[in-house]
Amino acid sequence: MSTPEKLIPFRAQSESFTVFKDEGCYYVDKTGFIRHLIENGDKICVCTRPRRFGKTLMLKTLKAFFEFAYDREGNIVDNRRYFEGLKVMQSSDRVLAHMGQYPVIFLSLKDVKGDSYALICDQMRSAIYQACREHLDLHQNQSLLPGEQAEFQHYLEKTPTESEIMGFLDSMSAWLNRTTHRKVVILIDEYDVPLQQAAIYDNHHPGSNLYESTVRLVGNFISAGFKSNDNLAYGIITGCMRVAKESIFTGMNNPGVITVLDGIPDEFWGFTEPEVKAMLAYYGLEDRYQDIEAWYDGYTYSGRKVFNPWSLLNAIRGLVNGYGNDAIQPYWVMTSSNDIIDDMIDSHPMYREALAKLMNGDTKRVPVYKDLSYRDLKTRPDSIWSFLLFTGYLKAVRIMRNSDNLLEAEVAIPNAEIKSVMTSAMRHWWNDIQLRCYPAQTLIKAMTSGDIETLERELRIVLNDSTSVFDYNEAFYHGMLVGLLGNVTRVRSNDEYGEGRPDIVALTEDKGILIEVKCVTPKALEQAMKSHPEADEFDIIDACVATKLDEAAKQITDRKYVRAVLRDEPTARKVIAYAICFCKKWCAARRVQPD
Repeated sequence: MSTPEKLIPFRAQSESFTVFKDEGCYYVDKTGFIRHLIENGDKICVCTRPRRFGKTLMLKTLKAFFEFAYDREGNIVDNRRYFEGLKVMQSSDRVLAHMGQYPVIFLSLKDVKGDSYALICDQMRSAIYQACREHLDLHQNQSLLPGEQAEFQHYLEKTPTESEIMGFLDSMSAWLNRTTHRKVVILIDEYDVPLQQAAIYDNHHPGSNLYESTVRLVGNFISAGFKSNDNLAYGIITGCMRVAKESIFTGMNNPGVITVLDGIPDEFWGFTEPEVKAMLAYYGLEDRYQDIEAWYDGYTYSGRKVFNPWSLLNAIRGLVNGYGNDAIQPYWVMTSSNDIIDDMIDSHPMYREALAKLMNGDTKRVPVYKDLSYRDLKTRPDSIWSFLLFTGYLKAVRIMRNSDNLLEAEVAIPNAEIKSVMTSAMRHWWNDIQLRCYPAQTLIKAMTSGDIETLERELRIVLNDSTSVFDYNEAFYHGMLVGLLGNVTRVRSNDEYGEGRPDIVALTEDKGILIEVKCVTPKALEQAMKSHPEADEFDIIDACVATKLDEAAKQITDRKYVRAVLRDEPTARKVIAYAICFCKKWCAARRVQPD
């Protein structure tokens, strides 16, 4: 058996369909969407899929199919060779008659984001400039009036006014129609990125109106190109979700909409199970299917198992290139921010525990809102579940109607990759936000005065605000105490004192606090309960905790920790030692008085 060529590393690949084909990359045929689009009769179509699901490559494929253009020698570009042998070439003459017939305006809004309206406008100017670069011949075309040539020059110089930004698609399509006598195809990629980023910014900056300004800008920009534009042949817009309440798509003559909830004849973006198995077989990696499935499968679109294409291709590339198990990792978190998850965890405390349960394998029944607005993140909190569903952080196990005939879904975490992304976000919230914001003075005062009751109460308050997504092991509790005490004391963790390494030594101005941490893990508690099925759960917890406290106290005494801290820390005139044991969200403490 001959060894196939390796997948070209992603850093060397292009999202351009023609470059992709020219470089001989392994290609999964998704050109059936062209046939579907034309035969379905949608002049305008809004296609939504989670990020990194092949939307940009699909638009570049459409561009190569529809595009009427000239090469540098003035010859009409013929892209037919790129499509030979692909599904679209099996279409009827009515479909193929559209090949190479339209000038194309391609524009991506994926980088249009910022913390001010001025920056948003500058990013729009840059996006427009990139779209204009493919039509430089307009600059000297005599069909353009002097004022139009001046406006086009503004686009090339990245100096258009706000009004010119909003009118770009209308002006450009009119110019191309006049100079080629052909209608125009407009392709807009990641249209909702500016809206999402502005909404999240406003949520964290009360009084800001960046979202309203961005909606007006993007809405007018899209409206100019898609509403009542007689020069338009086809318009395709992609994003993570359809923003239905911002008047962006109003009046577009009933655009076609394809979301993760809609049924379509094939999966034109993500990879289906047969496509994944064929790819693995081609590279001799059939034995890694279970790993690939656990990490990147989990979505169900139109009744099909669907894999995240970006992450899957990165993983297969790594496996082919000999990275072994290191190839299986969360690629989403490496490619762009997960602001929507960070914002949910930070701004919606009532949903943290529900999210934790989902991460532990549970499902949750939630309302599904198709008429979403990014404003809803603030005004309608339960809309967050629809956002997570449409953006790929959740999957719909089942879609149903409730007693009021409203749409609902039973949702779950799709795969190990998304679980790792959410776990990372949860740990960031816990370590960098929750613990750092905790006012630790009461806890420190209780520790320095020997107030066990207050000490335990404060720790239980903190634990109650944690989530059950964490592994409740000794390392977790150790890290929690270091985070809490580090706010107001100098903390030494696992440093050598006496005849061992105490877990924590926290130094105030004149006292030392020594802590030995123990933990009754959920697994150990479960085993103890199985061993004593007749006993009360609380009695078992108390017994397990007491045993651990005895171990910690003995360790402090036998290894002479207190004497060593007094000797090695000259500012510590007194050292107070504690044995502290945790069990899930419960804790108990004991002051240790060494002999």
